[in-house]
Amino acid sequence: MRFIRSLFGKRSTPTAEPSELGHARPELTPQAWLVELFKRHGLESNVHDGWVLPNAELPAIRGTWHPGETQGRLDMQVLVRDDVVIEECFGGIGAGDVGLSDGLQNFTINSFHVLQSSLWSCHDPEQVEIEEWTVAGQRFSAFIGNIGTRSSNDVRPSIPANFMSLLEAAIRSEPLEQDLHWLRVYVGQVNGEFTFEALKDNEPWLNGANALTSCEWKPREGFYSARLFIVLRPNGS
Repeated sequence: MRFIRSLFGKRSTPTAEPSELGHARPELTPQAWLVELFKRHGLESNVHDGWVLPNAELPAIRGTWHPGETQGRLDMQVLVRDDVVIEECFGGIGAGDVGLSDGLQNFTINSFHVLQSSLWSCHDPEQVEIEEWTVAGQRFSAFIGNIGTRSSNDVRPSIPANFMSLLEAAIRSEPLEQDLHWLRVYVGQVNGEFTFEALKDNEPWLNGANALTSCEWKPREGFYSARLFIVLRPNGS
């Protein structure tokens, strides 16, 4: 990959996106957020049984919010076709609509633009880089999002210099036999204790986890996390 993309070097919020919808609005729902988000990128959407369908056709997307007392979890699903569903989940800090709004912004910053570029052909070059890769003799388009970071006050997340190169090497070592692959990696740090998670096509991804643990993540007092989402499609698919 040509360079490390982190939220330090790029905008920490997308252009004309979640903040325009406001915080803690009583009518806020994942579906309303998605419809507005697509509309601001020139895509009109229908809603059917909770699924948002840009251009009134598949792929479709929906969000389900699971609230808690002080934070909640936002589950996002993208129905590409009957046998292919992309699943992502995001934390939202705060009670009620404050937590939902935070979770939706988390989704928008970390995954929305990659999905929009790879599935709906609506590309924002400031949010997603498209690279051409050859893996096992097959050419792929790699849709690479921002490195999304979160942290407690006065904590600057540390992204190792070899993070992207090790992750790319892990991806290139994988058998990529489908017409669509998606990969998500996450690192969380709390007072020197680390959590590493890597998923490929919704399943635990050992090579990705090994790439994460091979990086030299710096311990910090407090909390920080880093997250990256990538979609791969064979050229011509």
